[in-house]
Amino acid sequence: MKEKEFDDLIEAMSKCRSCMSLRKKSGRDCSLINIYCDVDFGKSIPSVWTDWYRRLDSSIMVIGQDWGPYADMEKLHNSYLTNPTLENWDYLINSEKSLTKKMLMKYLLESAKISHTSIDIDNIFITNAIMCARKGNLYRGENIDLLKSTIYCSDYLKRQIDIIKPRVIITLGYYPLFSLATMYGFHISHRLSDIIRDMPVIKQDDFVIIPCYHPTAQVKKDVQFEQYMRIWDFLVP
Repeated sequence: MKEKEFDDLIEAMSKCRSCMSLRKKSGRDCSLINIYCDVDFGKSIPSVWTDWYRRLDSSIMVIGQDWGPYADMEKLHNSYLTNPTLENWDYLINSEKSLTKKMLMKYLLESAKISHTSIDIDNIFITNAIMCARKGNLYRGENIDLLKSTIYCSDYLKRQIDIIKPRVIITLGYYPLFSLATMYGFHISHRLSDIIRDMPVIKQDDFVIIPCYHPTAQVKKDVQFEQYMRIWDFLVP
């Protein structure tokens, strides 16, 4: 049932053109590449972080900002096609060694251990507020319109949440949380630090939202860690 719902979602995303012609006021190209036009691409490998279809029953959903450059995703996809097996896909995921991934896994694993909770990293649903890929090779800079693209993608993110039905949603940075605030109608301030201080846990329907800084943000590690510790209060029986 969930697989069919996700098939329908991928198909709907493949038809979206909302971010295909975005420009900044300066005229800078901020248009994105819709990877879901190639349905096999969208279904099999959205990024080096995760595969969606094996994680549809996850209790934890992590929402980042965006997938990053299309060039990186295309390289991964082509590597997968040389040997389209589950073993090769797992190898490709495990070979991703970015600092973001390293720190995110560190916070999750260590906070779970302290809380005497077992955690299967391979059973965490990882997605983004912005579903399409950046042009060029930059993860930062003016090659993306964060506000507009986040708003345009919010319906697709909402459908993912409805399908997965997580118990805990972790947002990394401001824009993922902004997307949830927009879709569920709760108010947040313009500063992530104020939100985390005043709203460390946001209860919504059958799940909770735990806003976090980006794992590599210039924030004291104990401040980061405090938020991850809250996850297990809502998962431990």
